[in-house]
Amino acid sequence: MNKLTIKSKQILFVFSNLEKKHKIITYVSLLFLTVSTYFLRSENEDVKIEFATLQQRNIGLKQNLIIFNRSYEGFPLPIWQKVKRGDKFIMNYINPEFLKMVGHDFNNNEYEIMGKNDFELFPKNIAQLYYENDIAVSITGEDLNVVENIVDKDGNIRKAKVIKWRYIKDNKDTLIYGMIKELLPLNIDVTSIK
Repeated sequence: MNKLTIKSKQILFVFSNLEKKHKIITYVSLLFLTVSTYFLRSENEDVKIEFATLQQRNIGLKQNLIIFNRSYEGFPLPIWQKVKRGDKFIMNYINPEFLKMVGHDFNNNEYEIMGKNDFELFPKNIAQLYYENDIAVSITGEDLNVVENIVDKDGNIRKAKVIKWRYIKDNKDTLIYGMIKELLPLNIDVTSIK
């Protein structure tokens, strides 16, 4: 046992002297860190390129949706389209009139609203009402005339007469369209509206 202890001390002593003279552990560690940093940087560049490509494709898809819905571009009333994905309704399209009415919430940029659901775009109580009406239309398939809240340019919550309808595209996508028929004056009693 004593020989083993002496032998291990000698090996440790030799290794310690080598480290003091030549800094082997330090240089090996630096070499390892340099190589791993190089590979991480290469991987990071690949991720950046992939991200930029996806961003460009996303912009292209949004522009194609606008082209697909161009028949609503000149329509004088605010119209939007949502697509049902699972239990969420994702904003797919808005026409210029909708952007004029509530675009202030989205920096007047139609691309900022597209691809998001109501809970990402509006206050929770308003989004919940939108969701309930959208789900009713998607299940029943019947047109729905309702009064919903919107936030106007001055930050006031306003009532609006809205009609919503469903369109099923290629037996896959459930599209929910909505149109604001009339923006009601402030402080109106909604129970008297038919």
